Amino acid sequence: MVKGWVNLDLVVQLSLFLQAFIMLFAIFDPIGTIPIFYALTPKLTPERRRKIISESLIVAFIILIVFAYGGWIFLQFLGVALDDFKIAGGVLLFILAITDLMMEPRRFRTAEPEELAVVPLATPLLAGPGSITTVMIMKPFGPVITFFVIVVNVLAAWLVLVKSESIMRLLGKNGMRVVTRILGLIVAAIAVMFIREGILGIISQIR
Repeated sequence: MVKGWVNLDLVVQLSLFLQAFIMLFAIFDPIGTIPIFYALTPKLTPERRRKIISESLIVAFIILIVFAYGGWIFLQFLGVALDDFKIAGGVLLFILAITDLMMEPRRFRTAEPEELAVVPLATPLLAGPGSITTVMIMKPFGPVITFFVIVVNVLAAWLVLVKSESIMRLLGKNGMRVVTRILGLIVAAIAVMFIREGILGIISQIR
């Protein structure tokens, strides 16, 4: 009987982890970052690109961890509740998703290789407003799941970007656009979910 409960709890935890992972991966969007990354590093060697990828993901990891565990301290100081932030974050994510769905890919000015790892790769491409909002809204998932979701997403992004040349050959430009649009649609749906949960939470408190 105890074993059954343990297994059930494990299934629930894995289900929550998978849900949170997909949410952050869609917004992290390492696949959509590939063409921008190559456009910014046309003359760099594979070894230099890999170093920039590693540095950018370390910075992105630090940013997400800081906001996932420290962002709420600032919001609580301002008196912002979870439901308030869900609605605000959902609106922001929806705007970002619609922008990515309806407009051409974002363009950034050319920068020195030493700068690329931080801006624009680490932020705003990877750990941008959407990713920061998402890790903060993951509070109900618990600190452990949130931590592992960030870690696994960073590792997945590292693998995608390191293998980006192979992915570009496999998908082609049109395939990359299709994947990016699908992820944008998922982000829009997640944004609507956040807004709905926030509104329902506020209504339940009024009742």
